[in-house]
Formats: sequence, structure tokens, C-alpha cells
Amino acid sequence: MPAPATQPSVAQRFLRFINRGEIVTYGGVAMLLLLIAGAIAIYLLKFLINSAGQPFFSILITLINEVLLIMIVMELLRTVTRLLVSPAHDVGIEDLNPFLVIAGISVTRRILTIGASLSVTETEGQTLDPTKFQHYMIELAISGLLILLVAVSLWLINRRLPARAQHKIP
Repeated sequence: MPAPATQPSVAQRFLRFINRGEIVTYGGVAMLLLLIAGAIAIYLLKFLINSAGQPFFSILITLINEVLLIMIVMELLRTVTRLLVSPAHDVGIEDLNPFLVIAGISVTRRILTIGASLSVTETEGQTLDPTKFQHYMIELAISGLLILLVAVSLWLINRRLPARAQHKIP
């Protein structure tokens, strides 16, 4: 004779409710991130269409900046999607990888923007205020240090992982 089915406890039902809410929330965030990436892409297309007559390097700066912003949003989307398909409570050191990649892209984006701005200023024959130039150089030095820290962090994390885990896509 089979054992009588037991009703889930209040705590179990509450946890099931929380898990479903978590999935719905992550799903909503994923949809918003996808819409944001699409909106940035549409903005970029409109900008390119309307940028006739503007200096080439100014257009290039905006193009690089917006493409890297799309990459950041898509990396966030990848992270949220990963949380949707795998247990969010099974967190390990390797879960830092996507955030470090996002940090690396963000800092790289800023470095490229500063470098491109300085190039445009020089190309267009404008003079740069020495104080502003000094601020740019300090920001570039700090950004370079941040890139180095992100790279070392990724190396240390991936060095600790088993060979099989290093090749999975986050």
C-alpha cells in the first residue's frame, strides 16, 4: 500500500513562491536588457544616418562608445540568462568572471573614449587646456591600473578552476 502523499509545508510553499518570483524577475530583467541593447542600436543607426557633415573622428568616437555600451549590456544579459538556466544559489568564485569582463569592457570603453577625444582635439587643431590634459592622463593611468587588476583577477580565478570549468561559457 503506497504511503499517503504529504502536503508541502508552509516553508516549502513559500520557497517555491520565492523561486518562481526570482525566475519571473530575472526574466523581466533579461527582457529589459534586450530592449535597452536594441534601443542603443537604434540610437546608433539614427546617429549614423544624421551624422553627415560631422568630423569623421567624432563619429568614430560615438560609434566605438555605443558599440562597447551594447557589449556591456549584452554581457549583463548573458549573466542574467545564466542565472535563469542554472540555480542562482549555487554561487562559486567563477561567477565573478562575467562581472570582471563587464568591468574590463567598461574601463576599455573609457580609455578608448579619452584617447579618441584627445586625437580629435589634435586633428581638429584645437588646443587642450593643460589642466584638462592632466586630468585625462591621471584617468588613463588609473584606468590602466584597473585593467591590470581585472586581468590579474581573471587569471587568478581561472587558475583555481578545474580545466573542465575553464572552458564553459559563462
